[in-house]
Amino acid sequence: MKKCKECSGEMISSRETYRYNESGLPNVLLKDVEIRRCPSCGAQEVPLPRVAELHRAIALALVHKPARFLGAEVRYLRKYLGWSGVDFASHMGVNPETVSRWENGKEVISSTSDRLLRLIVVRSWPVEDYSVDDLAKIDDRRDPPPAHVELRVQD
Repeated sequence: MKKCKECSGEMISSRETYRYNESGLPNVLLKDVEIRRCPSCGAQEVPLPRVAELHRAIALALVHKPARFLGAEVRYLRKYLGWSGVDFASHMGVNPETVSRWENGKEVISSTSDRLLRLIVVRSWPVEDYSVDDLAKIDDRRDPPPAHVELRVQD
């Protein structure tokens, strides 16, 4: 038996459906999860193994929903990707105020940004793969000059 961290009493374990509020999403339910309760002091523990895999599963479930992302979902996915609001804005090609409005539900994410975010999540682009500073250097002119590419072939 596990001991309570609060009072050292014995915890009683049961398997239940658990509302995973820690995700920041109001509708994430984990089924058949172990929940430990202390009958002495009322403390509760929910040991969750493989949390990174759980967060990935939540992200993929969001990506497969048929409607555009809601504000809390955008926030969850941004945090899942490990980006600050400013970095996320740079990756998405919008300003940080737009990200804030999406996350706070004051503005609906555009369909183009929604699709881009889905692709980023599915491709699992790590933060260190592509510098945000490199994004700022992209030429936004309508008719940029063609890229000059040089490759050295080795025998």
